[in-house]
Amino acid sequence: MWNAGHGFMAIWSDVSLSDSAFYHDWLLKEHFPERVSVPGFISARVFRRQAGQDFQFFIIYETESPEVLASAAYVARLNNPTPMTQQVMPKLKNFVRGAGRAVQSSGVCGGGAAKVLRFEEPHALLCDAMARTALFEKINGMDRVLAVRLFEVDTAATTIPTEEKKIRTSREEIYSQLLVIEAVDLEAFTGVSELLKATLFGAESGRLPYDQSYQFITELQRRSLN
Repeated sequence: MWNAGHGFMAIWSDVSLSDSAFYHDWLLKEHFPERVSVPGFISARVFRRQAGQDFQFFIIYETESPEVLASAAYVARLNNPTPMTQQVMPKLKNFVRGAGRAVQSSGVCGGGAAKVLRFEEPHALLCDAMARTALFEKINGMDRVLAVRLFEVDTAATTIPTEEKKIRTSREEIYSQLLVIEAVDLEAFTGVSELLKATLFGAESGRLPYDQSYQFITELQRRSLN
């Protein structure tokens, strides 16, 4: 259920074309139901990148609280990967994962397109509540934009050693902040990009965040499993 929880986990990954069918079968028929059935999970949504070769899949899970991502029930799942999961994990490439809390949200619903910005280090403006609120209001007031949300990663929760992590062969990256903007369509992000460039990155001298747009594929809500 969109924007229903205070905790989140967001993941990027790739699989080769030859493994695509198996990956989709695992993700949508086994993995999503398995994860969303963990107490405290609310929903799982998956998006696909529309341009470029890397970080093709973007998955975001919502939880009732950040603590769910370090709970005994969730860690137990990670330490007991299913046979299909054991086959999939070594196939994943460009794996990036972060779990933590929802800092601020503005908007009424999710969209068919998502623009995601992944920050390695916290951005000063996004850490300022007043400046952030003003930026969110501007973004959310733009044509066909539906929502904007900021998430903060809990490094300790994200880096818990697990059996599932051991069988991934790709080097796992983590990050600090995640800004997600959702809109009716991808074209809506043209104006958003210009606004972000002027407000967040106009005088930016350091490394810019990962910034790509994705198209919504599907969602599984916990209530659908009841």
